[in-house]
Amino acid sequence: MYKDIDQITTIPMADIFADPTWNCRGSVAPIDVTELARDIEHSGLQQPIVIRPIDNNKYKYQIVTGHRRYTAFKVLKRDFIPCFINNDLTETDALVLNLNENIHRKDLNIMQEAHAIYKLKLEGFSINNVAEAINKSSGWVKIRFQLLELPEPIREAAAAGFITQNQIKDLHGIKDINKQMEAAKKIKSAKLRGDKAPVINRKPSKRNIIKPKSRDKEDIFWMQDHIRDAIGNNFGTRCLAWCAGTINDHEIFQDIEEIAIKADIPYSIPYELGNI
Repeated sequence: MYKDIDQITTIPMADIFADPTWNCRGSVAPIDVTELARDIEHSGLQQPIVIRPIDNNKYKYQIVTGHRRYTAFKVLKRDFIPCFINNDLTETDALVLNLNENIHRKDLNIMQEAHAIYKLKLEGFSINNVAEAINKSSGWVKIRFQLLELPEPIREAAAAGFITQNQIKDLHGIKDINKQMEAAKKIKSAKLRGDKAPVINRKPSKRNIIKPKSRDKEDIFWMQDHIRDAIGNNFGTRCLAWCAGTINDHEIFQDIEEIAIKADIPYSIPYELGNI
């Protein structure tokens, strides 16, 4: 997708359209890029933005990637910004580039992720197509498409962190909207009180619970959510996080050491097993 990008060119800020309705993150507020603006002021722009020509009476170019950097330049009141110009970029390729820059950022909530990938669905992408384009599992994509089919209050609760991915699947399996809303309200109330999440009564999905098999990240996260919903965070959920690669060896060794100390069991972190 980058094969038609020319060399870095300095472009007037006034010629560039930062379309908030097209960007998968939506509008970028100046307050959200204060730290980035300070970094640019101190060290300069480390990566130029990517733009493409557009047919527009007011603007010559549209941002493909780099909305936060563009906003930081506005905060700094700069008149020009370094850019890569891609002269031969399809709408779909532009969407994928924009998604890939933003979707892997940790500060996106699940609703923002869902809205972002939905644009590819509108372009005719299947769940597997979307997963391949953004280097995510098909299960990851499916949950976010399911979230978009739920009522707005449930989507807002999921965005705020009150509803887990596993619970999204459960709620999606309830076909009566009133029952969906009632179940979601109970989940949110339990979360606010710090209580155990209520069990959602629905027809379980087909799953072979007898046959052992290797697990991908989506399976690991599913089980992690299930354990967390049932009995809360514990060493089991930490082990699953280690399996999924979200915590490192040293962190899990420290957990083991803490448990061993409480149980009065001799234990030392095996640093000799490798560089940690």
